[in-house]
Amino acid sequence: MKNFIKPAVFALAALAAGAAHAEYPGDGKISFVIPYKPGGGFDTIVRTFAPALEEVLGTTVVPDNIPGASGTRGGQAVYRAEPDGYTIGIFNIPGLTVSEATNRDIGFPLSEITWVANLGEEQYGIAVKSDSPIQSVADLCALGRPAKMSDTGVDSTSSITAVISFNILNCPIVNVTGYGGSNDTMIAVMRGEVDATLKPIGSLAKYVASGDMRMIFTLTKNTVLEGVQNATEIGHPEIAKFTINRVVGAPPGTPADVVAKLSAALEAASKSAPVQEWASGSGTQLTFMPADETGAMMSDLSSFYAQYKDLLSK
Repeated sequence: MKNFIKPAVFALAALAAGAAHAEYPGDGKISFVIPYKPGGGFDTIVRTFAPALEEVLGTTVVPDNIPGASGTRGGQAVYRAEPDGYTIGIFNIPGLTVSEATNRDIGFPLSEITWVANLGEEQYGIAVKSDSPIQSVADLCALGRPAKMSDTGVDSTSSITAVISFNILNCPIVNVTGYGGSNDTMIAVMRGEVDATLKPIGSLAKYVASGDMRMIFTLTKNTVLEGVQNATEIGHPEIAKFTINRVVGAPPGTPADVVAKLSAALEAASKSAPVQEWASGSGTQLTFMPADETGAMMSDLSSFYAQYKDLLSK
């Protein structure tokens, strides 16, 4: 009798679990963790997506700011949450990827996060002062001294990108760090404090449009701006891999059917009129990837940055 009852109990439990997943999310509130204070880029994209996600899923989505430790506290909160689909979070990639690749303790293994989707991707460009004699990356590398590049800190993703990219190009640079924010790093170029800066193309665009700065290179495989060289044109398409990604993850062990519902809902939200209007108005590049593609991208990025471990650890 005992042997008969045990399989029956397991079968009933499995049916109950299946029914629970089928009803997901029901009336449950979804906490969408943001690993930074309100007002930044990650906060903005989550708060833009939340209403559209609510519309698709038919439930409440609550943005939850958990700042601290360079974005790792928020990631830890997601990692430790119940894998029931009611806690998801946005992750700073490749910031966390680089930290892990250089053996810095971020409090959880990235490889165990259940990746749900990639919402957006920003690519980098290099810009100089509008009246600078520097016309190309080749000019920047032929100054007879290391080129001065402005940045906020040595651990910023743009600084890391600059270090690796210029190493690939065999071009010496000096990262002048300590600026308070991205705008400050670009103003430093305009003031002539440095030769150039490497920043997301969208961030540089307003200063290029105003005539204060001029783009000389984009870390892209294809042409983004007419007359501006890209990575493929100089024979190094691999540096187009340096991007900033807005990646959504869930706790380890989140059921596949729940992940599929979340991923589909985020895709639908990304196509909604309010989100599209916001992206167009803010210059944000929405690049949606479903769960499987996002997981593959994360694995690829880990391998990509691991090969530069020694360089980044200096």
